[in-house]
Amino acid sequence: MQRSPATAECSRLIHALPTAIFTFMAEPRNLAAILPRVQRVEVLRRVGNTARVRTHMTIGPIGTFAAEGDVYWQTERELCFRATQPVLVESRWTLVPEAANTRVTITMTLDLTPMLGPLAGFIPPSSIAALIVPDLDTALAALARRVE
Repeated sequence: MQRSPATAECSRLIHALPTAIFTFMAEPRNLAAILPRVQRVEVLRRVGNTARVRTHMTIGPIGTFAAEGDVYWQTERELCFRATQPVLVESRWTLVPEAANTRVTITMTLDLTPMLGPLAGFIPPSSIAALIVPDLDTALAALARRVE
């Protein structure tokens, strides 16, 4: 049974300018300070507006694993992390100015198929999304505490 990847999205108005938020987030290691399941981020290489990183994270019963992927960004507008192994995960953070504030939206897509094979088809994407949303809310609250 093949299912589509799970996608979850959360948004928050943060009382800081995009510059302050982007400055914090442009350092990939700072993600470990705000993402609850991320234990550590190693920067393997950084060139221009991209970085190759290894992220060590924990996902419930799956356990702890390292995902190697790329972070790329548009200054003060968007940051994106994408990895394909051992799971496909994409985390996109968009920053939209609203007066003296910034609307930060996180969209995360997660596909467990590369790790679980056919068994992933038995896990409804809505169940995976339901596990992701609280983490995204927590990340936005932690980001607000860091930059406000």
